[in-house]
Amino acid sequence: QHYYITNNLRIMIVLIALLMFGPALSSKIDPSLADWKLITENLITINVPMKKYILEIKSTLPEDFDTNPVYNETIKVDKSTTMMLVLYDGENQVGRLTWNSIHYKRGYDAWIEQCNIFYVPFRSFPCGGRKDQVWAWKLNKNDVELSCDGELQYYQHYLNGDNWKHLRERCRRLGQADVDRVEVKFMKNFYIRAVSRDDKIEPTQAKVTTPPTTPTQRPTTSAPLPGRLAFAKDFPTCDCWTPKCGFCSNMECTVKQDLFSSFEGIVVRSKLTRGKPNSIALFGEEGDLLGNFQWDLSGIFLTGCIRCRPSVALRRAKAIIGLTPWAFSMKDGMVEIKINGQTLFRRTLKGKCAERYGKAKRFAFYGMNCENRFRLLPEMVPGAMLTPTCSNTCSLY
Repeated sequence: QHYYITNNLRIMIVLIALLMFGPALSSKIDPSLADWKLITENLITINVPMKKYILEIKSTLPEDFDTNPVYNETIKVDKSTTMMLVLYDGENQVGRLTWNSIHYKRGYDAWIEQCNIFYVPFRSFPCGGRKDQVWAWKLNKNDVELSCDGELQYYQHYLNGDNWKHLRERCRRLGQADVDRVEVKFMKNFYIRAVSRDDKIEPTQAKVTTPPTTPTQRPTTSAPLPGRLAFAKDFPTCDCWTPKCGFCSNMECTVKQDLFSSFEGIVVRSKLTRGKPNSIALFGEEGDLLGNFQWDLSGIFLTGCIRCRPSVALRRAKAIIGLTPWAFSMKDGMVEIKINGQTLFRRTLKGKCAERYGKAKRFAFYGMNCENRFRLLPEMVPGAMLTPTCSNTCSLY
């Protein structure tokens, strides 16, 4: 009887210890993830507190792949390109992140089960088409980012889950979860590591061991340079309609950018409403005003060429609260509006419109306040009046 009492007491002590210290123990990182760790199985489980670490995967493109496979109800992608992370908060599964090592023509590239109805297309062919890739997943306080060799390819705000069934609520819950354990699937013979967010390191790029243009399916020089978005700066949308800026006539209040050749275009975070448009003035090289691009939830307007209503999908994609991330581009005459990386408006400029806006080399914001932000990319050259404080008319942050 003494043995049973003692043994039961030990069991109770162990159970109490697990209840008290289990969450703390599970939130610790697997020591082997401090450096690159070879993945030896198609399914492994790792302990990593994702709010404190960035999870990086070093992968390799397959020798042969199809960017436009035959699609039916069950086949969406070539499974040899697929990678998956299943996220846990304690014992509860809270997320599933799925992505592919290539850019599919139909955009079946990345998907968070708790946030997206469909796959979301990448911004470009990842890692410039190189065979060796380094992917990085960042689960931030407000959003999720996936980059390849430092170039942002997928973005999802927790408050902006797709408006279908319970996705918006599930996406919010993912943002509230304290992910401490991850199942790694379909990555056998790849490498994985966790990088502390406190470590100030440059974006890690994969070592190139093969020419980036082979095999023939891979893209050529048209892809954006890796790391471009990683070094972008966040600036307020300085209003050029002021006396200091000569009411949008002073080119020192504009940003120099070749919009007809830019992949990213103009990347903005702003409030989307009805009746208060986001407004961008477009200029030629010497400062001649070509026209204005304006859009809000009631209309899309490009001087002399486009006047239409936004689609239901575009209107519904706005953030429920706060700022919505969107991008305006017109590469090679294709006018696009993207939200969270997904193209929701597209119109081709032809004839005189293509000729007119093909000269767009500068832009400036007007009628927009300091709360709105845009990304100052390395391909952009800001005028002297465009400072982080808009020449002391806006607070720093």
